[in-house]
Amino acid sequence: MSLSNAIQRAVPSIPKRRRLFLGLAVQAILPAISLYVALMLRLDLDESRIVYSALVIWIPVLIGLRLVALIYFNAHTGLWRYVSVPDLIAVAKSTTAATVVFGVVGLLIIDPFEIPRSVYLIEWGVHIFLAGGLRMAVRIGRERLKDIGQDQSPKRRVVMIGAGDAGAAFCAQIKSTPEFRLEPVAVLDDDPSKIGQSLIGVPVIGSIDTLSSVVKKYEADIVVIAIPAATTEQRSRIINACREAQVEFRILPGTDELLEGNVSISKLRRVDVADLLGRPETHLDEAALRATFTGKTVMITGGAGTIGSELARRVIAFEPATLILIDRSENPLVLLEYELRAQIKEHGPEGINLVARIADVTEPVSIRSIMTEHSVDVVLHAAAHKHVYLMEDAPADAVYNNVGGVLNVARAAQESGASTFVLVSTDKAVSPTSVMGATKRMAELAIRELGAGETTHFAAVRFGNVLGSNGSVIPIFQQQIESGGPVTVTHPEAERYFMTAHEAAGLILTAAAIGDNQEIYLLDMGTPVSIDSLARTMIELSGMVPDKDINIEYSGLKTGEKLTEILSSDQEELGETANEKLMLVRNTGEGNAALDQLDEFISAVRTLTDQEVKDGIRRIVPDYNENGNQ
Repeated sequence: MSLSNAIQRAVPSIPKRRRLFLGLAVQAILPAISLYVALMLRLDLDESRIVYSALVIWIPVLIGLRLVALIYFNAHTGLWRYVSVPDLIAVAKSTTAATVVFGVVGLLIIDPFEIPRSVYLIEWGVHIFLAGGLRMAVRIGRERLKDIGQDQSPKRRVVMIGAGDAGAAFCAQIKSTPEFRLEPVAVLDDDPSKIGQSLIGVPVIGSIDTLSSVVKKYEADIVVIAIPAATTEQRSRIINACREAQVEFRILPGTDELLEGNVSISKLRRVDVADLLGRPETHLDEAALRATFTGKTVMITGGAGTIGSELARRVIAFEPATLILIDRSENPLVLLEYELRAQIKEHGPEGINLVARIADVTEPVSIRSIMTEHSVDVVLHAAAHKHVYLMEDAPADAVYNNVGGVLNVARAAQESGASTFVLVSTDKAVSPTSVMGATKRMAELAIRELGAGETTHFAAVRFGNVLGSNGSVIPIFQQQIESGGPVTVTHPEAERYFMTAHEAAGLILTAAAIGDNQEIYLLDMGTPVSIDSLARTMIELSGMVPDKDINIEYSGLKTGEKLTEILSSDQEELGETANEKLMLVRNTGEGNAALDQLDEFISAVRTLTDQEVKDGIRRIVPDYNENGNQ
């Protein structure tokens, strides 16, 4: 066993109380040393001028004052091997308090010939230097011993991007934890005032644009992006610079985790596509949302899905009296319930009645029973069959669930006196080429008809694809990349709109708060994203080269899929709302669904052939074109 390992094992084996007394004993020696050194400095290093008889009397007094102050300020219990700025501040406070008391006593009692008055101030500085320096020496020595005790595999050289708080915290942890085998060699930042300075001893040598040359100069192995508040555009620029430099790169967590103190090596992760496609946080009207949800009973159907679960997480912040989660998928619902209960317990607010129920939205008895029992105020309907190609082979099920389920829940909402019903719709409902899109369009038409009763306000919200949602393109690509490929893309020119579940949920809640009756709203989806480019980016973010390490294959558009989605038809006009990212859809396109016509179609749909179902859909949604992708 090496000496370093022996020392590291021996120290923790000493009993805690014995280590405490040993630490106090060491700290009891320091006042004697500091007073002697202060006298020597004051008396021009002439030892013959020191009155030792006075020292014999006053050193024990100073020692007692120092120890009492250490204990009072809790500066005696800190682990020296992890000493930090708060520990040193506590040492400074205790030293100052003891010096003030000792100085007052000295001025009143001690002969200035024995201890000159300026010695009190000199001794204060010397003691802080010795007490703080000893602790720092222990920490540095431990780190050096740990470094020596590690296997001598070379450290990976790290270039940090971002000379802010996150970068400093991460850099400090790297330096204090040698077992991670990382060595920060340079920091880059676009702030000119920081260039030429240092961060925890690491030089800030240039802007982000110099990354390629810095990587080569320092032979860096990895780049760490430590700018939690970076915008999507800034992250894209940095990531492109990393890719051009052909260096591995990782990213630290975002601002929300930084505020929770979660900047650590364990949080370092690969950059994912959400870092590039995500958008700035949408500012919501807190007052309107609280008026809609606080103290109310809110029911979310499809509660265990990607959108439903995010709606639940965001609704909790507005303190509903009761939150009801409805889903027919048992395991995800159970996991979500545990997550939300833990969230409420840890962060609040307390007093929310959380109800999780297994139920099918197409079953009238169970849905009505739940809504009547809890007197639901707001319904957020996210339950649906959403996969385009699967619904092409099961059109009857798509109609029964996506239209029949909506009518069932909506009517139950009316009967129970709910004030608001919001349907989660899709951009695929616009000039639909798929069964799924057409059934969503039928659902939009259905709630418009139901809204004529005016007892409940009905609204629909359209948006595109959700980043990382269950069964969507991004997790499928990720799985294919992890399996070694190939990555299958439907068409080299296919494009889709993307947004995060967090943003989509916030805007759906906004529609519930500010929306009017019988209206359809459209979320601002930004610009469409090339699926081919997305696949290539994901491969590159995994550290591989497209068409070299991982092949891309084009499978062709599936039945019902469009080359490019559209958010509104030629017959629809977009108007503004109180939220700039939520638009009102006027003149809502073709189609007119009488409720009795819908009821008759849904009742008979399971007895019809697939083609008869599609023909029936077209009678309700005339612009449905099942061959529109060809």
